Amino acid sequence: MALAADATALVMCGTTCPEPDQSWIESVGNQFVGPTHPGADIDYVAVRTPEEYWPITGLFRVIGTAVGDRQMWRPGGPGWPDVPWWKLTGLFDLTIDQSLEAGVADLEDAMAEHSDDPLIIYGYSQSAAIAMIEKRKLAQQYPAGTTAPNIRFVIGGDTNLPNGGLNSRFAGLYIPILDLTFNGPEPTDTQFPADVITIQYDGAADFPLYPLNLVATLNALLGFVYLHSNPFDVTLAPDPSTALQGTHGDSTYYFFETEDLPLFAPLRDLGVPEALIDIVEPLFRVLVELGYDRSISPWEFTPARLFPSIDPVTVAVDLVEAVGEGIENAAAIFTPPPPPVPAPAVTSADEQVADGEAVALVTHSSPTLTQPQREVSPEEPAQEASTAALGAAETSEPPATIEADDETSTSSELSDTRRPAPAVDDDQSAVESSRAQEDQPADGTPDESAAKADAAPAASTDESTSDSE
Repeated sequence: MALAADATALVMCGTTCPEPDQSWIESVGNQFVGPTHPGADIDYVAVRTPEEYWPITGLFRVIGTAVGDRQMWRPGGPGWPDVPWWKLTGLFDLTIDQSLEAGVADLEDAMAEHSDDPLIIYGYSQSAAIAMIEKRKLAQQYPAGTTAPNIRFVIGGDTNLPNGGLNSRFAGLYIPILDLTFNGPEPTDTQFPADVITIQYDGAADFPLYPLNLVATLNALLGFVYLHSNPFDVTLAPDPSTALQGTHGDSTYYFFETEDLPLFAPLRDLGVPEALIDIVEPLFRVLVELGYDRSISPWEFTPARLFPSIDPVTVAVDLVEAVGEGIENAAAIFTPPPPPVPAPAVTSADEQVADGEAVALVTHSSPTLTQPQREVSPEEPAQEASTAALGAAETSEPPATIEADDETSTSSELSDTRRPAPAVDDDQSAVESSRAQEDQPADGTPDESAAKADAAPAASTDESTSDSE
């Protein structure tokens, strides 16, 4: 049955929450109803139902406040209705069977108010049970072949899920002190389509097939606390097909796997490091899964069984792999991380430009030399000028010419000291040092012949200049 473009969604809440608020309705629309009815223009309407569970409604409120969905159990949220405090305890509430009966009546009143509209009925947890009771009644009222109203269901936390729901696992059981009837699986062969959404290990909708597996049962009970109380931790948006489990009859089933076992959620709350939990969790996941038979489809009615039929070889292989994974996780804790690899030195663009300019400057300013020159210290030009002056006093050449030439020579030498000199190897330096010592007189006075030799070329140069003039 196709849904018309315009529809009305009747939205109920769960135990402790008699009437959903706007935040609950928006989450339901965005995460579940909208994705399963793309393109439909849906008007959402809150439906008030009792949602009581004597005598433990108050306990559910405490659990929800501690670990549950914040938008439901926040102070002033729909899980804490505006009623006297003694009513919040749950000790004066309806029993679960009484609450379900009253809830069905409230839902039918809302359906009558919108009888002209195509309807989508959303229920979660206790209100999912209300919705499934109504589905049974509709199936009886409108059997196959008759004209039925356009009504669809979207269900989460389904206790009537044929394979996994508590009401199906223990169908026919009645607990008098709680007035709790396990009323069996929901019908799947009606004219009223349903989308059923289940979270793995949710104790209300994914209860173990083999309850004597105490590890699996304890995990499911903690799943009721930690997973069932957080319905919006999963979403069908934007692509419902990613969680699609299959379709049978009038129902489409969606299943969300759980990454972490609820069994270890209390340890996580206490701050135990995740790395330590990862050592043992793979092994316990294998033990938990021994409490289920995942080969059975969700639409197959499957009551609880005593002992599993297992393949010892398969179980042994799974256990060995789980132990190996735990050992690897343990080794990762005690294995030091590899030393960091140093990043290669990168020269910035500015540094490269500066280096290039420096090289160009040196290349441009350095003289072209055919012979290596020794390095000249700043003190040597003055000493050489003094030596040249003493030698000039003993010669017959005019002093003025010698002084002028000495100044020119000294200026040239000073200029040379400012220029970068090419490197001189040790052998060349030793030879030039030896020659300097041979030119120096034994008594330490300047060599007169050397001074005359220095002065003679200068005088000749001046004479040549005068002749040319």
